[in-house]
Amino acid sequence: MAATAMSLFIRDDRLASQLTDDQRKTGCVKWDPTVDNSYHYQPHLSAGLVFSIVFGLSTLVHLAQTTIKRKWWYLTFALGAIGELMGWAARTDSHYCPYKDLDFMLQIAVLIISPCFFSAGLYYMLSVMITQKWGRDISPISPRFYVAIFVTFDLVSIAIQGAGGGIAASGTTDSETANGAHIMLAGIAIQLASMAVFVFLWFLVISRANSRGYLRAEPRLKLPLLVWTAGAVLIVTRNIYRCVELAQGWNGYLISREVYFAVLDGMLMAICVVLFNIVHPAWYLNSASPATTEDRNLESSDEEKPVKKSRFAFGRR
Repeated sequence: MAATAMSLFIRDDRLASQLTDDQRKTGCVKWDPTVDNSYHYQPHLSAGLVFSIVFGLSTLVHLAQTTIKRKWWYLTFALGAIGELMGWAARTDSHYCPYKDLDFMLQIAVLIISPCFFSAGLYYMLSVMITQKWGRDISPISPRFYVAIFVTFDLVSIAIQGAGGGIAASGTTDSETANGAHIMLAGIAIQLASMAVFVFLWFLVISRANSRGYLRAEPRLKLPLLVWTAGAVLIVTRNIYRCVELAQGWNGYLISREVYFAVLDGMLMAICVVLFNIVHPAWYLNSASPATTEDRNLESSDEEKPVKKSRFAFGRR
């Protein structure tokens, strides 16, 4: 990977003689179809601009929504959108400077990591719904463990991917860059497995809530749950794509064709981030001090009591 970028121009006498001093300093050289780069193509300007605008606007909206409701945990969605914005801004710059290693490595790093912030928001949302609405007994694990367990796996995944990215970036041979890719693949595989387990638990808890009549008692909750579930599925789908992409290596079929990246990463995450803008959890979930597990279990064991009225603050402003 690293050997196909700016260093090619410097090693080749004919190409090196064409570089200006400014190009040598900045690493910004116009696209030459006869010289390969780390992308294996010149990133399209239109894709970079569209996704940069979408993620930039979404970031501003997420910041406003979180600040207005003062539900600070949901800043994770804004952080994820910022990461996506940084990655696509780097790809936009790569249209003009396709051999610039810094842009390539920046977009690789932040676009792999950013979905973890959306996942963290989902972990917290499920724990809030369990503790404040449905009761501890509806979940196979304690709601307090959702954030602790799954965020830990995400952090481990990020650390492994970072190590792999560093090895790939500093590698000078195909073997070294391939080793970096394999380490990054291990990291994203952990991320995928962790998110897949969480989505399974998400579906399990919602299924139990539905079977116990909680969703029938709260019909207004159905649309938010549908939207948030769609967001979780989009993240898993994107993670599957990135695993397959890295498994093929730096010269693989998927990584060498921008259309797959634009659709299966950029578009999926753009839809995800906008969905959470449209149905932002800060507007729907009352994340004040949650009811105790003991209180919720007492309520769920009282057969003579009707289904308790929702503690969700629908439509509150």
